Amino acid sequence: MKQKLLFLVSMFFSVVAFAQDIPVSNVPAVVKNSFTKAFPNATKVEWEMKGDLFNADFDIGRRDNEVWLNNKGAIVKHKQEIKGRELPAAVAKSLKQNFKAFWIDDVDKYVIGKEVFYKVELKTLTEEKNIVLDSKGAIVNRIL
Repeated sequence: MKQKLLFLVSMFFSVVAFAQDIPVSNVPAVVKNSFTKAFPNATKVEWEMKGDLFNADFDIGRRDNEVWLNNKGAIVKHKQEIKGRELPAAVAKSLKQNFKAFWIDDVDKYVIGKEVFYKVELKTLTEEKNIVLDSKGAIVNRIL
């Protein structure tokens, strides 16, 4: 019992140490300005520190978004929730060819630098897979 409690406490503190909510007043002006310029229609913005990056979790319309910015305001990574029907043709074709028995449950589009990736959650009645594909439909082993 003591080991379980110790484990749970240590997990809690490791999560808290990794990503910590911060008030918008603690976000540098250069970061806020860059964010506002890139996402003028953002609503429900919440800020965190993830390592040495500023992370904003926000909505545009009814879609979830997340962006990571460095301390100079440069966007490092952007994640946007999209619908399966919005996948590029090459990505949709690759999924149909390689995962015939699965349906698309959830899709996130990631822009990292100039590269675009799609993280697709696929399901059957008994199985679930998370697949990452590049913009040409190639399956990549990458953690986003």
